[in-house]
Amino acid sequence: MPTTEDAISMTYPTTIIRKIKRPEGIARWSVYIIKEDHYGLWLYSPKGTLFRSQKGSVIGECEVGQGNRDAGLHVMHLIPNEYWWIAAWYLDHITIDICTPPTCIDGEWHYTDLELDPIAFPDGRIIVEDEDEFNDACNKGLIPPNEAIEARTATTTVVKHLCHQTEPFGQVGWHMLNQAISLSLPPIRELKHIPIEKR
Repeated sequence: MPTTEDAISMTYPTTIIRKIKRPEGIARWSVYIIKEDHYGLWLYSPKGTLFRSQKGSVIGECEVGQGNRDAGLHVMHLIPNEYWWIAAWYLDHITIDICTPPTCIDGEWHYTDLELDPIAFPDGRIIVEDEDEFNDACNKGLIPPNEAIEARTATTTVVKHLCHQTEPFGQVGWHMLNQAISLSLPPIRELKHIPIEKR
C-alpha cells in the first residue's frame, strides 16, 4: 500500500537546482516540481530544505533561503522559458539571479550565475545587487563579452517588469508561493553529494 511519501513523490516529484559560480563554486538544493505553464517551470523548496555549497574543497550547508537568518524560508522558484534569469519568491521579497539560460542536465537544472541580482521589496523599492562583482568578473574574463551583453539586457528587462509588476511579478508568483505553502510538503533534507565538475 502506498505511503504518504510515495503519494507526495508521485504528485510532486523532485529535482535539483545547481547554481554554478565561476571560477570554482557550486550550490545545490532540492525542489518539488509544482507546475509548468506558459511562464515556465515552478519549483518549490519548503522551509527547512537543505542547501549545500562548495567552493574549492570547502563545503558548507544551511537551509534554502536562510542567508544570515537562524533558519531557512519557504521559496518558490521559476525557471522561465528561454530567458537569462531565474526568479525566487520569498515571504518578503523577490530575487532574480541573472544567469545563463537554465538547462536540465542529468536530471538537474544547471545555470551559471552572472552576478547581477535585481531584488524587489514589498515597499516598492527595486535594487540591483553585485554590480561590483559583475564588473570584476567581466574584467577577469569569467564572464565573456557576449554573456555580459545578455546579462545587462536581461537586468534592464527584469527591472522594468518588476517596476510595472508585469506577471508573473505581480500576483502570480505570490499566489504560487502561498499555494505551495498550503500543501504542507515536508522539507527535503537528503541531497546526495556530487563533487564539482569542470565543464
